Amino acid sequence: MLNLCIANKLYDNNTYSFVRQTKNTIDTNCSYNIALQCNYLAFQNSDYSNKWFFAWIDDVEYISNGTTRIHYRIDSWSTWFDYWQTKICNVVREHVNDDTIGLHTVPENLDIGDVIEEKNTEDLSYNYFWVAISCSWDIETQKQFSGINVVNKSVWGKRIYLIKPNDDGSGLVNLGLFLFKCLEDKHIEDVSDIFIIPDAVVNQSQINQVPFSVGGQSGVYYKLPLVNMNVESFNTTIAKRTSFSDYTPKNNKCFVYPYNYLLVTNNSGNYNIFKYENFFSDSCIFRNDVVLSIGGSGRVVPLNYKKMVEDDDEAIPIAKYPVCGWSADSFTNWLTQNSVNLASNVVSTGVNAIKSGNPIDAGITISSEIASQIGSFYTASLAPNLEHGNQNVGDVVFSSNRNVISFKEMRVKTEYLRIIDEYFTRYGYKVNRLKKPNITGRPIFNYVEIASNDEIGTGTMPAQFMEEINNACRRGVTIWHNHANIGNYELNNK
Repeated sequence: MLNLCIANKLYDNNTYSFVRQTKNTIDTNCSYNIALQCNYLAFQNSDYSNKWFFAWIDDVEYISNGTTRIHYRIDSWSTWFDYWQTKICNVVREHVNDDTIGLHTVPENLDIGDVIEEKNTEDLSYNYFWVAISCSWDIETQKQFSGINVVNKSVWGKRIYLIKPNDDGSGLVNLGLFLFKCLEDKHIEDVSDIFIIPDAVVNQSQINQVPFSVGGQSGVYYKLPLVNMNVESFNTTIAKRTSFSDYTPKNNKCFVYPYNYLLVTNNSGNYNIFKYENFFSDSCIFRNDVVLSIGGSGRVVPLNYKKMVEDDDEAIPIAKYPVCGWSADSFTNWLTQNSVNLASNVVSTGVNAIKSGNPIDAGITISSEIASQIGSFYTASLAPNLEHGNQNVGDVVFSSNRNVISFKEMRVKTEYLRIIDEYFTRYGYKVNRLKKPNITGRPIFNYVEIASNDEIGTGTMPAQFMEEINNACRRGVTIWHNHANIGNYELNNK
């Protein structure tokens, strides 16, 4: 500080008598014009310890042509800096010396405005589907099934058969053929349920393809093994978001919640917010568990989250899948030649579910919550006497091809992100800790704010000046490490 004063001095003199630091005025022979240009002074009493005192010039008063009175106030920080030491106190805010992402998460209670999506990753494993049929008649062996069928550790009293829709949906004609075959065999009543399941639940290495024919047409279905004790699982990995497309924050607290987080949703009303900083791994890993069931059963479980190997309580369930409704008439010889083929869409591919072909001499009507995808294969005017399943309207989520798990990387809008980042740059982070404050550590400046009833330090100095230092730190003080940079917040202070 003394060197700084000497380098910028406008006036000096060494002919004064003893200057009392508490008097706050000094009469000088400095011209009034020169004194008006000054804002700081340094003085020492060479015969009394030689200590330098530094002071702010508050006012300049003209006394006479040869006398100008300087009104000053001792700069407590610079004058007594070497005479006190920091101590452990309640630090409210400061510039931290380790800004590792995720290390500082104390809430700031700042207005974050609206959040926006930076990126969305969707697992399409749930958007592709199969049709499952629960039936106790085996059209391959022409035998009645008795016993149990264990699928994904779940026990069924009937065999489970699968119909693959194919990418263009054309395979769904096999569903109608399968039911016609059961009707032809006079075992249509053995079909108890028809329901949709996600592709993720089907392990294609464990299923057997079975061809069959009915009414002169060939079809195919798939048969599950009688016993399968496995739960189908796979992982979805999302990289932690550490950059934004249109703004680069200076402060890494901008990459933690609530300014930056991951929202996982099944697009059907179930969602959860996951904080990147709570994943104790390099990436955000979710395990997908799915089992075969009517309506679909599955969940997405965060792994290594909050130091839990698997956080079951914050798992996201997969969305419901449609349950098909269907009916069959009591006549085995339906000679009506007016089968109707309806075009529909499956997984937004523009599918024609059934192309026109030879009519089959049997009566069957199939309708379901996925009618808008797979269409109605045949329509009969004869009244049915067997009804099974769900006759509700189509499930809008499935119908809209939104039966997916979405991993939405959400962040604060750039406008608010910039405001928050600039606030952190100037005033550091809220820490609320008992510790020694960081009055140094950053290259350009450090901000320190302590609790209103605490003290930043103690020392061998007059109490009034220590109290001034404490009061400054209670209000919050910016400590600049280089006079040339004072006020320049644009410099890199990382």
